[in-house]
Amino acid sequence: MKLVELSVKDFLNIVDSKSPAPGGGSVSALVSALGCTLGRMVAHLTFDKKKYKELPEEEQIIFKNAFEEIDDYRKVLEELVDKDTEAYNLVMAAYKLPKENDAEKEIRKITIEKNLKLAIETPLEICKISKKTLKALKIILKYGNKNAITDLGMSAILLYSGIEGGILNVKVNLAGLDDERFKMETINQLDEILVASKELKDEILNVVNNSL
Repeated sequence: MKLVELSVKDFLNIVDSKSPAPGGGSVSALVSALGCTLGRMVAHLTFDKKKYKELPEEEQIIFKNAFEEIDDYRKVLEELVDKDTEAYNLVMAAYKLPKENDAEKEIRKITIEKNLKLAIETPLEICKISKKTLKALKIILKYGNKNAITDLGMSAILLYSGIEGGILNVKVNLAGLDDERFKMETINQLDEILVASKELKDEILNVVNNSL
């Protein structure tokens, strides 16, 4: 059974165990997916409101597009919950490969490098998708039901937490790589994502807090 098909209680219990996976990466994906659901909840609470129906058609289309985008992002994040654990298992399997002679050592080294890069892809994707969701969330904030504005604030907090968690999981895998060019390029991506995402999150939270 996939992790995303577990009950909330069962997922909590499997994380709260001796097993190292699912760990921070899968949890980061889930946290960001929860951020998506809160953003969409506010949209659901907006569609039937008089103020929304009075908006120009083009603005309603922008809002609906953001609503649908966030659903697409949620679906990707749900997949990443399981993918992160699968990638971790591949890395652990690579480290367990035999190393009795030079040939085995070389195969083991190449496999570790390859699987670490695969393990980096998942949390990096969590970061990228979460950042895109924060952008879409600004549209929900602009037109959404103001009675649920704090839920949008919580959505932004969750998405940013997913990004920070994703970054940590990228970095821990980068540490084991020999490919310095790949490491530098990835770190630059992380820096750009973090700066842009913090700005988006702060903008949203400022609006939310100023409305209270």
